[in-house]
Amino acid sequence: MNEIVMPKLSDTMTEGRLVSWKKRVGDEVRRGEVIAEVETDKANMELEAYAPGVLLEIRVQSGEMVPVGTVIAVVGKAGEKAGGADGASAGAEPPPAEAVQPERGGEEPAGEPQAQAEQGAAEQGAAEQGAAEQGAAETVSAQGGEAPRVASTGGEEGGAPRAEPARAADLALGEGEKQAPAAPPRPGDEKTQPVSESTGAPRQYIQTRAPYSGGPAQETAPAGRERAAPVVRRRARELGIDLGQVRGTGPDGRILLQDLEGEGGKPLETAEAARPAQPQAQPQAQAAQPQVEAVPAEDKAKGPRLVQEVKAMSRLRAAVAKTVADSWAHIPHFTVTMDIAMDEAESVRRQLKQGGMRITVNDLIVKAVALALVKFPQLNASFAQEGLQFHGEVNVSLAVGVPEGVLMPVIHGCQDLSLPAIAQEADRLVQLARSGALTEQEMNGGTFSVSNLGMFQVSSFSAVIPPSQGGVLAVGAVVDVPVLRSGVLANSKMMKVTLSADHRVVDGAYAAQFLVELRGVLENPVRLLM
Repeated sequence: MNEIVMPKLSDTMTEGRLVSWKKRVGDEVRRGEVIAEVETDKANMELEAYAPGVLLEIRVQSGEMVPVGTVIAVVGKAGEKAGGADGASAGAEPPPAEAVQPERGGEEPAGEPQAQAEQGAAEQGAAEQGAAEQGAAETVSAQGGEAPRVASTGGEEGGAPRAEPARAADLALGEGEKQAPAAPPRPGDEKTQPVSESTGAPRQYIQTRAPYSGGPAQETAPAGRERAAPVVRRRARELGIDLGQVRGTGPDGRILLQDLEGEGGKPLETAEAARPAQPQAQPQAQAAQPQVEAVPAEDKAKGPRLVQEVKAMSRLRAAVAKTVADSWAHIPHFTVTMDIAMDEAESVRRQLKQGGMRITVNDLIVKAVALALVKFPQLNASFAQEGLQFHGEVNVSLAVGVPEGVLMPVIHGCQDLSLPAIAQEADRLVQLARSGALTEQEMNGGTFSVSNLGMFQVSSFSAVIPPSQGGVLAVGAVVDVPVLRSGVLANSKMMKVTLSADHRVVDGAYAAQFLVELRGVLENPVRLLM
């Protein structure tokens, strides 16, 4: 028997949320097969089984948050009992207890054959009902003066009688009665079963409901949950959008943030009206809910209102906060800024686009950074207690903004990749980041970072160096500026870049030389095509 625990899928992960189960109790599991989906502080990850067998027990249900190392399931051989199962779930016989059979005009209770028949009928549903036998039967007044007695507990007499858990003896058949044939209820189904059946007496029913005690798992996930990343689900809740009504355009039908754009433009009242009518809640809950209709029309016209409150951070936001705080506290930053003429680079990009290659300015920068780092490998190194840690590859991390924070997917081996290959890999990683489908391998191993805010028309900024790296390049927008060329006023496309470097790894002169090399590559972009 093997226990499946909540794994530690990242250096910053201390707990994880079980998004959905891909297997149910009793299903066969093969080694390496995906059995569940787990939400970390950065992305959703698939959990694989490391041993074959049968899924015997699920201890953590979908949506629950548990610490790393918690046992979430048990896999073993078919028929093997899970270690934590109790007697009730294993189908053990009910404990003996005092119970009095209903009186029938002085007649004695049924004899030994009836007791055996009753015991067999009671054990027929014990394996699936388990603990549901407790509190499942309600005493109903018998017809024609027949009144069952209520058993007392602990020898207490004279007090008010109280109901006891139903036992096998409580269901004994009286003389002349027949056992009503009934199949054991499936878990989760509500059924009514006759208490007894006697000649000339109407049937009496009790309400029963079989529990999920160690049986097959409930629904693996709510509709649409496993097809959307945590950031997408949170954004959908903010906009009041039902993900079940949104068609995903991402990998395997995943719902992306851009899929919510059409729905997000709807006003809140429209989203509320589109929801199905909810059953009437308790008065206290209704009083606590804000009334959208009570807001005056003139207040709505003023736009969004500020609300003073404290909101708990999302897991990604908390991870980003911890990472940048540690980096800023332990890495001595310094910055160097330089202007780069992008006329030739823009011309090459347009020509490649006309030839069917989708190349962005950021792709040109990543390729140029890789070429410059090969000549200045100390900026591709990182600080360690034993010395400077140099790396054999140029692995560039790309800063990708998502609603809850920043993700840093990594393009590995950039020094050996062509410009089209870098563009293709960058586009793939950005799409995975926005859909929340990045794997831990795709976010680890970065040696240098690039952060670009040019699409927001930001002229320049400085970025925070990620841990275990020596520098990060902050890229601004490409703008048209007037320049003098041979005494003639002309127009040029200029871009500002700011290098943040670890002063323990490099000095200012080394960083400046790196930027000179980077500028040389971008202003003469033929090297980017080699």
